[in-house]
Amino acid sequence: MALLKFHTPRSNNRTLEERREALELGKMGEQMAAKYLTDKGYIILEHNYRRGHLEIDLIALDSTPQSCGQPSKTPSPLRGTPPQEGESWRAECELVIVEVKSRAYDNILQPEEAVDHKKRLNLIRLANEYVKTHGRKENVRFDIISVVSNDGSTELKHLKNAYNVMSF
Repeated sequence: MALLKFHTPRSNNRTLEERREALELGKMGEQMAAKYLTDKGYIILEHNYRRGHLEIDLIALDSTPQSCGQPSKTPSPLRGTPPQEGESWRAECELVIVEVKSRAYDNILQPEEAVDHKKRLNLIRLANEYVKTHGRKENVRFDIISVVSNDGSTELKHLKNAYNVMSF
C-alpha cells in the first residue's frame, strides 16, 4: 500500500505562534497604511471590507489636489450644472482600493509581488461590487502599500495605480 503525500500550504506548516505573529504584523501594517494615507489627505471609508471569502484591506477617497484635478468651469455630466459666476468645482476624486502587504523581513519576494493575478482579479471583482452597492461615482484606482519590518525599523512603500482593470 502506497502512502499518498498531500501538498499543504505554507501557512499550515507554521506554528500557532508564527501565525499569531503574522496576523499581528498584518494588523500593524494595515494600521500604519491607514495612518499614512490619512496623513496624506485621504479619507478612509472602509477597513477590511468583506464579502464572502474576499476582502479589501482599505477603501479610501483620495481627495488630494493631484487626484481631484484643478478647479474648472467646463460643464461635465459627472459634475452636474456649471457653477455660478465666481464659483468653481473640482473634478471627481478617486476611490482607492488598497491592498496592504506586510513582511517581517526583506527577502527575495517583495511584499507587493505577493499580489498575484488571482488576488488582483478578486480585488477588482469586490471593488466592482462595492462601487455598485454604495453608489460610488468616482474613478477607481488600485494601490498597493508594502510594509517591511526589519531589525527594529519599518519601511512603508506606496505604489499608486499599481495595476488597472484594463491590464486584465
